Amino acid sequence: MRTIRRSAAALAAACALLFAGHAAATTTASAYGYASPYEDSYLPDSDPDGLYLKAGEFTWLPAADHRSDAPVTLWVSLSEQRGFLYRDGVRIAVTTVSTGKPGHDTPHGVFPITEKKKTHFSNKYDNAPMPYMQRLTRWGHALHAGKVRPTPASHGCIRLPPAFAQQLFSLTRRGDLVLISQDRSMQSLERAGIDSQQAQLVGATSRLHRLPSHMAAGQRVSSPGIQASAASGTSF
Repeated sequence: MRTIRRSAAALAAACALLFAGHAAATTTASAYGYASPYEDSYLPDSDPDGLYLKAGEFTWLPAADHRSDAPVTLWVSLSEQRGFLYRDGVRIAVTTVSTGKPGHDTPHGVFPITEKKKTHFSNKYDNAPMPYMQRLTRWGHALHAGKVRPTPASHGCIRLPPAFAQQLFSLTRRGDLVLISQDRSMQSLERAGIDSQQAQLVGATSRLHRLPSHMAAGQRVSSPGIQASAASGTSF
């Protein structure tokens, strides 16, 4: 009987240590102040591409702890349905996204954020809510919080997990760049019109052609023409 009691006590102690270890791992993964979707075996440093993220999940990587006023750049890979956030060429976050479904394709290219609104409703699609909207094109493409599914599901916008959309909104300013390509290959970057300076913003290097000066790496757009396009763009 004493042997059984000792075994039970040892098992209880082992369980307590296991739960304590799990709590410590979660705290480490959440050092930036945001909840992590990862289990112990899938902490950010072992999954930098977010391959184990389920639709609607995101994670901040350890580099996010290094605060900076430098512009952030979001790189969206359509084939992976992932968004990769960079600062100074270093990846700081990975998120799942939902981009445009067939017939409502999300465009490829380099897009400066031209407008930001915490509360916005679509004028085109049944007054649908678009919280933390960040406009990318005059035709209505934008980043915003929404339902993120495993496959493309939007009308062309880039849907983000709500908590991530809010956090990203707090980091960006008008003129910060969003790069959208089919995948993360150099060929896709080139087809999307992304030049070598912009590729460096997201940790990629290639001899790519240059874009107009107002799209230069690290510059926030303040061109009156671009701002006017955003203000007079198609309602969405």
